[in-house]
Amino acid sequence: MTVEKISVCLPKGDAMKPLAESLERLSFPVEEYHSRNRTYRPEVRGLPVRAKIMAEKDVAIQIGAGNYDIGFCGTDWIQEHATRYRTTRLFVFKPLGLDKKQLYVCTGLNGSLKSPDDLKKMREFVTIVSEYPNLAENFAIRKRLRKFKVFSAWGSVEGYPPEHADVVILAAYKQENLAKMELHTIGCELESELSLVVNRKSFEEKDLSPVLNFFSDRENSNDRNS
Repeated sequence: MTVEKISVCLPKGDAMKPLAESLERLSFPVEEYHSRNRTYRPEVRGLPVRAKIMAEKDVAIQIGAGNYDIGFCGTDWIQEHATRYRTTRLFVFKPLGLDKKQLYVCTGLNGSLKSPDDLKKMREFVTIVSEYPNLAENFAIRKRLRKFKVFSAWGSVEGYPPEHADVVILAAYKQENLAKMELHTIGCELESELSLVVNRKSFEEKDLSPVLNFFSDRENSNDRNS
C-alpha cells in the first residue's frame, strides 16, 4: 500500500538556525537543513515526507494555497498573507516561541514626522515602503490617512526615509537598533514568532500525525521523561 507523502516547507534566512536547532532537539529526522546546505530538497529519513526549503514569506503563501501541507513561518508573514486572503486555509497549529521580533512603523530620525497624527495631517500622499505591503495598507487605512501610496520592497527598507519614503514598516529584533539606522519609531504593528502552520484542507483529509506528533505536548512530554 502506497502511503501518501506529507509535504513540508522549511524557511531559509534568519528563521533557519533556530528552527534547525529546535528540530534537532525534537529528533525530527531532517538532514542537510542548515546554512551550508547545497540542496533545497532536504531528506527526511524514516517518515513519509517530502520537504523543500524556501523563503519564509513564500511558506505562508504555499500553505495557504494548499501546495504544501505543513510549514514554518513567522507571525509577520502569516498576518501579511491573511490580511490579503481573508478566506485562506492556512492556520496556526502551534506557536514555537522562536525567532521573536517586532514589526515597527518608522519615519526618518531627523524628519518632522514624529507620530501617526503627523501623517494624518499631511496634504500630500504619504509614501510607505515595506516588505509587508498588505500590512502597510492596513496600517494606512486604520490610521485614516488622507492619501497614501504603498510600495513593496524586498529587504533593506531602512534606507528609504526621508528622501524616498515618509514611512517604512519593517521587522527588528531590538527597537534600539532602529535609531542606529536613522529611524524614528512611531508604533509597533505586531509581535512575531515562528509558528508551525498547516493547510486546513490537508489537516481534515490527510493523516499528518507522522509530523505533527513531534510537536504535540504529549509527545514532547514523553520524550523529556524517557
